[in-house]
Amino acid sequence: MKKIVIYETTYGSTESYAKRIADRINAEFKKYNQVSIEDLADYDVIIIGTCLLGGKIYGTEKIDQWIDVYPDKHWALFTVGLANPELTDFQPIFESHFNANTLEHLTTFHFRGTIRYKRLNLMHDLLNEAHLNRQSSIDMVPLDEENIKLLSTYGTTVDARDVDSIKPLLQWVDAQDNTTN
Repeated sequence: MKKIVIYETTYGSTESYAKRIADRINAEFKKYNQVSIEDLADYDVIIIGTCLLGGKIYGTEKIDQWIDVYPDKHWALFTVGLANPELTDFQPIFESHFNANTLEHLTTFHFRGTIRYKRLNLMHDLLNEAHLNRQSSIDMVPLDEENIKLLSTYGTTVDARDVDSIKPLLQWVDAQDNTTN
């Protein structure tokens, strides 16, 4: 089976996972903007990596389009973010970003990434939250437990990447290979 790993990255973690996965399964490796919908006709297994940041998955419109055109392919999506996959239910996030047809064809995985606060504007996000909730001060923005933990690491680099976390995705690829043999 011919395979490709396509990725979009914000902080570099998605690219590092995509590269590792592509190397392990002997697949092509390309950024989103290097792939046209016509290019996908040549592949049997298509793995897409993107970031999950602030509850938003990037590049979803393209994924919906690609799956609508090629529903017979084997599709996997891995998201990369800081959320702990063992403690997080990603299904509501996927349901809010993808149409029903896409969800029916897409096998999903989540990996933890890296965050460099010098490149993230958490304070901007908190100020937006204060504005949206019509609070008078950033000190009055209610924080959930995850944001409290995130804020406690502000100013540092947090690297939660785990090389072994890709094993389930690699097993999924093996299973796709075995269905055609």
